[in-house]
Parts: sequence; structure tokens; C-alpha cells
Amino acid sequence: MTDQAKNDAQPVIDAVVVGGAQRLLCALRGLAKALPNVFIRVTGQLLSTRQYETVSATCFGLGAISDFYHADGKVFGAVYTDTFLLIRQAGPVGVGMAYEEVRKLVLEVRAEYDETVLKKAMQLKDSLEELDRLLSGHSFADCKLTSMAHADLFKGQALLVAALNPIRRE
Repeated sequence: MTDQAKNDAQPVIDAVVVGGAQRLLCALRGLAKALPNVFIRVTGQLLSTRQYETVSATCFGLGAISDFYHADGKVFGAVYTDTFLLIRQAGPVGVGMAYEEVRKLVLEVRAEYDETVLKKAMQLKDSLEELDRLLSGHSFADCKLTSMAHADLFKGQALLVAALNPIRRE
């Protein structure tokens, strides 16, 4: 992660380090509202139980390392110490939290976020319908262009809702 992204994720990391479930819930919700791209990356790290014990120092510059350490059914903050040339050893930091509790909280906040996005997509349809109604009375709107725009906008909204549908497509 970049320094800025790590700073943005710091409340989540701190919550895991001190073992605060309520604190983690609040930090995840705040991150989801403020920075969805960081939110999805951090929650992915929290859910992924794949743990690398050693990491190449070159991964740090690429942002390819996790800020969390998974061991013995718990999630901790991660610390990386130098061992050999360009190799860092991963280790746990803090009290940590039970993985199942973290998983439950992450899935809860992700579901809340997904529901918010779906509601916005559905509200978009209402806005498009109002715009369509308003356009019909516009004094100099080109009917052919507004008709094409109408079709594309409604098609786009329908595609967006379909993309947000949790049913797997084959």
C-alpha cells in the first residue's frame, strides 16, 4: 500500500491490533464511506487467511503486502522485520481478534456497502424518469438526440443494476 492508503487504513489496523470489535466496525464503515477502493483492499486482506512468513522487500514499494497477520485462527496487525538481504520476516502485532469475528464484521459492512450502492443505482432510475419527463417540455431539445440519450441512459442503468446483482453469471 502507498503511505497515503496505509494512513487511510490505519484506524482499521489499530482496531485489529487492540482487539476492538466495535472499533473495527466503526473504522470499516468510515473507510467504506470515505475511500471505497481502500475499503475493498483492506477487507480483502482481513478475509484472506493466506499468510506469507517472509516477504521480499521489493513488495513493499509495490504495495503488495498485507497489513494483517493471520495465525492460529486470529487476525493481528502485521510487522515486518529485516532478516536477509531484501527479505523481511512477517510477524503478529497486538492482541488481535478471532478470525471468525473479523470475518463476520467485514461481511456485515460489505453487505451494508453493497446495499447502499444498489439503492443509489435504483435511485438513478427515478432521477432518469424525472429527467425524461422534464425533457419532454424543454423548449429547444432535439427530440432525436434526447430519444437516443434516453435509450442509452436507461440501458446503462439496467446494466448497472445487473452488474450489482449477486446472482452468478455463467
